[in-house]
Amino acid sequence: MDRHTALVLLTLVFLVQGAGAYTVTSGYDHPPTGDPITPVEVAPWELPLYVLVYSLCLAPLDLFTWSSGAWFFLRTRQAGSALLDHPVRGAIYRCIRACPGIHLRALSATTGTPMGTLRYHLGLLHQHHKVTVLQEDGRLMFYENSGTYSLTQQRLLKHLRNPTTRQILCVVLSHPGMSRKEVAGVVGISGPAVHWHMKKLEEDGFVGEERSGRTTRYFISESVAGDLTMWTAEGA
Repeated sequence: MDRHTALVLLTLVFLVQGAGAYTVTSGYDHPPTGDPITPVEVAPWELPLYVLVYSLCLAPLDLFTWSSGAWFFLRTRQAGSALLDHPVRGAIYRCIRACPGIHLRALSATTGTPMGTLRYHLGLLHQHHKVTVLQEDGRLMFYENSGTYSLTQQRLLKHLRNPTTRQILCVVLSHPGMSRKEVAGVVGISGPAVHWHMKKLEEDGFVGEERSGRTTRYFISESVAGDLTMWTAEGA
C-alpha cells in the first residue's frame, strides 16, 4: 500500500469514527465463491483521471519533504565539520583526544580556558556528538565520541588519570600476586590507602584478589590486561 492510498483510508476511518456507532454487514446477499482474485498491475495511463490528478497534486509536497530533509542533512554535516574550526573549541577537542578521561578542571588548566567558556564549548561538542561524557565519583570525564572506547575502557582510562592508581595498576600488572604490603612498599603509600584504591578497582572489575592465609594477593583481570598493557606502554 502506497502513501496516497494509506492517506485516503485513514481519512475514511476518521469519518466513520465520527459518525458514532455502526454495524458491519456483508456487501453481498450471496457472497462469491471460488478462487480468490489475483491482483493485476495497471499501467499509469490506464488509471482513472481522478487518481492521476490526486497524485499530481501531492507530488510537489513529496518533493518539498524530500528536499527539506536533504537540506537539513547537508547543513548538519557542514555545521559538524566547521565546528572544530574555532581555535578554542578545536584546542579543547584535541586535548580530549590526546588525554581520554580528562576531567573538567584538568581540561580547563591544560587548555587555559576559563570554566564558563569551557562549559559552553563542551556543550556544543557534546551536542554535535564530538565528545562523550562519563560522570562518576562526582567528576565529569571527557572522551572522543567515535565509538573508540567502550564504557569499561572509559572507566579504565579514568583510573589511569590518577597517578597513584596508575602506579598500582602497573605494579600489579608487572608482578601479579603481590600482597597489599608489597604494593604499599613499591608505591610508597600506606596499607589502608592501597586497600582503598583496590576496592575502587575491584568495583569496576579491573582487579581480583585471592586470600592466602592472612595475606591478600592481587591480580589484574584478564578482560582489561590487554588494554592496560597497551595504554601504559603508550603513556595514555
